[in-house]
Amino acid sequence: MFTTYDLLDDVLTLRDMVDRFFDEVSTTRRRVDFPYVNVYEKDDDIIIRAIAPGVSSSDVNVQLADNTLTIEMTRKEDYADKPYLRKEREFGSYKKSIKLPYYVDPDKVEASMNNGILTIKLTKHESVKPRKITIN
Repeated sequence: MFTTYDLLDDVLTLRDMVDRFFDEVSTTRRRVDFPYVNVYEKDDDIIIRAIAPGVSSSDVNVQLADNTLTIEMTRKEDYADKPYLRKEREFGSYKKSIKLPYYVDPDKVEASMNNGILTIKLTKHESVKPRKITIN
């Protein structure tokens, strides 16, 4: 015979299972999007700014190949050996590739990290810059 307590316990257990399932699904979706980036033009440059809170510059790898910029980073867990009371920050490795709208000069790429923001400056290749044509 079931008691009210047994039924309530079963319902709460089921609710916890559903919550965990949807937490895992939403976590997976967020990982695909990270790192979040803004890409814009400034004069002859393409500027990419990626948020990277809690990531050291030594844990970031930036590569340029076939007119695609790839950002890889690892956010290390602060307290991996201690139990969490609440855990909302994501940890692990992340990768994002960005197809560039113009060819860039691979020798003129600069990257810096400041206050959790990765800034990458790519200078447009001479062949895509506007040129003034002299009229004879």
